[in-house]
Amino acid sequence: MELGECINFSVTRAQNSIFQYFKYKLSHLDVTPVQYTVLKCLWDNGDQLPTQISQAICLDSSTVTGILSRMEKKGLIERVHSETDRRMVNIRIMPAGAALRPAIEKAIREANEEVLRGMPEKDVQQLRARLDKIVENVDTLAFTLEYSVAVSSPS
Repeated sequence: MELGECINFSVTRAQNSIFQYFKYKLSHLDVTPVQYTVLKCLWDNGDQLPTQISQAICLDSSTVTGILSRMEKKGLIERVHSETDRRMVNIRIMPAGAALRPAIEKAIREANEEVLRGMPEKDVQQLRARLDKIVENVDTLAFTLEYSVAVSSPS
């Protein structure tokens, strides 16, 4: 199989290109694309546990921990310990993170429009549906493989 025929290469190439463009569009705000996704979760849903954020943005918890630390140093978010269980830590958006919302959302909207320029809405919807189908297929394969390994593993 040629490299260009491998779906992993095609999707990775597209994702890297898009990520770099979004990074450029957000750079004047000193926010990365992944920090935007964390902020978006907090803007839309209020305080959240790190595990909730991790699940929402599809990153493992150790990666999210580093992202949250960098955001906390920038004053965008804070970690708030539960009053009833000190082991529980909620992530709360700080005023500096809230104040960035209009500018970040404008930059994201513009980047989306620019990246998708020339594509009819119907094509964009089909692209999203096809990407969702790929994720569904891989999730099914992952479950099947985990299940078959667990069943066939000697006890």
